[in-house]
Amino acid sequence: MIDITKGRYWDLPWSLVDGCTPCSPGCDHCWSANIRHRFEGGLTKDGFVPHTLTNVYGTFNGYIKTHPERLSIPLKRRRPTVYAVWNDLFHEAVPWTFQNEAYGVMLEPSNHTYLILTKRPGIMFEHLLKINIPDMPPNIWHGLTVCNQQEADEKIPVFLQVPGKKFLSIEPMLGPVNLSDIVVKEGPGSEWHFSALKCDVYPEDDQVFHGDNLSAVILGGETSLGARPMHPDWVRSVRDQCTLAGVPFFFKEWGEWQRSMDYYNKYQKNFKGVELYLSADGQTFTEENYMLPKQGTTYAMAKIGRKESGRLLDGRTHDDLPWATKER
Repeated sequence: MIDITKGRYWDLPWSLVDGCTPCSPGCDHCWSANIRHRFEGGLTKDGFVPHTLTNVYGTFNGYIKTHPERLSIPLKRRRPTVYAVWNDLFHEAVPWTFQNEAYGVMLEPSNHTYLILTKRPGIMFEHLLKINIPDMPPNIWHGLTVCNQQEADEKIPVFLQVPGKKFLSIEPMLGPVNLSDIVVKEGPGSEWHFSALKCDVYPEDDQVFHGDNLSAVILGGETSLGARPMHPDWVRSVRDQCTLAGVPFFFKEWGEWQRSMDYYNKYQKNFKGVELYLSADGQTFTEENYMLPKQGTTYAMAKIGRKESGRLLDGRTHDDLPWATKER
C-alpha cells in the first residue's frame, strides 16, 4: 500500500530507464542523480555530489540505458500496485520501440496503476499520437513535472492534449504557479483559454480543442544538497486553486526548508542553524541584506531537513490521490 505518511504517491518504482539530461531549473539538484552516485561511490566527503546544469556528471549527462529485462516485472505481481515509471520514459534518447514495449505491458489487463512522469510533454504527445491508443485505460496516468510559472505556461498546453488521465507534479516548486488561465492557442481572430483545472474553453471559431483537464496536482519542495526554500504562499495558492476547482491536491513535503516560525511553534525555541529570508517573488535575503526591496510577504525560512519540515500545511496534511482508493 502507498505510504502516504512519508509523502509517497506510489507503491513501487518501475525503473525502466537509467540516466537523464537536465532540462529544467528543477533539475539543478536532482535527487535521482544524487541517489545514483551514492550507490556508485562518486561522492564528496560530505556524502553528496553537487548536480547543476553547468556541472553535469555521471549517468545524468545524456547517457541513457534502457532495461528490457525489467519490462515483465508488473506482469509477475498479482497484488494491485501503483507503479511509478522512472526515469523519464520520454527522454530524447529512449528508443520509440522501447516505449512501445512498455505500453504493451501497461495495456495488459491487470489491477495495477501506472504513473508516467515526464518533463518532455512534446515527445510524450507525439509518441502517443503515433501509436494511437483508441481508449487510454483509466489505470494509466500521465504526469507532467514543472517547477515555476514559465514551465507551466510553456508545457501545460502541450501536455493537456495527451489522452487519458493526467496529473501535474509541481516539484520542486521554485516559484508561484497559477493554473487558472493557460493560453492553449492564439491565432488570427481567436484566442482560447484553457484552465488546467476547470477545463474552461472559449473558442471563437468552429474548431474544437480535444483534451482533458488535470485530474490531480502533486506539490513538493526541494530536497538534497543545495535545496532552495519554497514560499508558503505559493503552496497555499495552488491548494486554493485546486479546492475551488474540485481537483485532488497532494502536498508531498516542504523539502529541506520550513518557516522559522513553524519551527519555533513546534519547539518553543529559535532556530540556531542556516536561515534565509524568502519573499513572495522568489528573492532570497540574508540578515545582512534583509532591508533590500521585496515584493509581498517575506518569511524567515530555516533549513531544518526534510524529516523535520514534514508535510503539514496550515496545521494539516493534504493526501488526496485519485488512484489511492479504499478498494485498494
